[in-house]
Amino acid sequence: MDYTQRLKWIKNVFNGERVAFTPPLPVDRMSENDNQSNVIVRLPIKHVALFRPEHYEPEYAYPLVIWLHPDGGSEQDLHEIMPQISLRNYLGLSFRAPAIDPAAPTNGYHWPDSHLFVKQFGKHVRNTVRELQKILNIHTGRIYLAGTGTGCSVATKLLIQTPRFYAGAALLNGQFNKSDFRSEAPCNLKGNRILLDQNITHNSKDQFSPQRVTRMWETTGAETHLLNSFQPDLNDKTALLPFLNRWIMEGISTARLV
Repeated sequence: MDYTQRLKWIKNVFNGERVAFTPPLPVDRMSENDNQSNVIVRLPIKHVALFRPEHYEPEYAYPLVIWLHPDGGSEQDLHEIMPQISLRNYLGLSFRAPAIDPAAPTNGYHWPDSHLFVKQFGKHVRNTVRELQKILNIHTGRIYLAGTGTGCSVATKLLIQTPRFYAGAALLNGQFNKSDFRSEAPCNLKGNRILLDQNITHNSKDQFSPQRVTRMWETTGAETHLLNSFQPDLNDKTALLPFLNRWIMEGISTARLV
């Protein structure tokens, strides 16, 4: 697919999301605040999943976890993932990848390896967060990307393109591409936090060793924390996701002390 064809495909993807746009979301479905019942939230794309924590407190500014599913998953994975991270600590948001495998259309959704796509997708992510802020108390300094598999590749591109919008990214059992760290401007992620799982899945094109991915992140200036889910105490999702919760909470506690 050449540049023009890819650009046309990306435009068609997001046009399709708008054509089949779901009705606006009334505020009282999420915030339970009758004082704002006239507020309408207009999400820019259709296939979005939301998670609100138990005992939601409107006066408290919550961290937001944006979950990026792996190939074969969907935005609905969020409802399985967030309770394993924490039932109370975070708001959650997830988006559906735009592509399917024509040979196996029932095998979930897939992310294109495209900076053009991610640049447009990133705008929709930011606009979605801003719309949700009409009804949900989101802490703008605590918006974290998180994902697994190819979702880590998308998270990397998103963070590098707009580092000031996000606090950081948690990359668990990730799959990365050589192009992920490409940037139009000098990459400076000083102030961003990265949780990098050294259990990395290779795709058929790029053979990235954990050491190379680690070096790539360190050159960005981000504060990089390493873990290895091969370790016995972290080798299943039921242990790995609570670790993500502790990592985000540690960042919040450290910020309060500074």
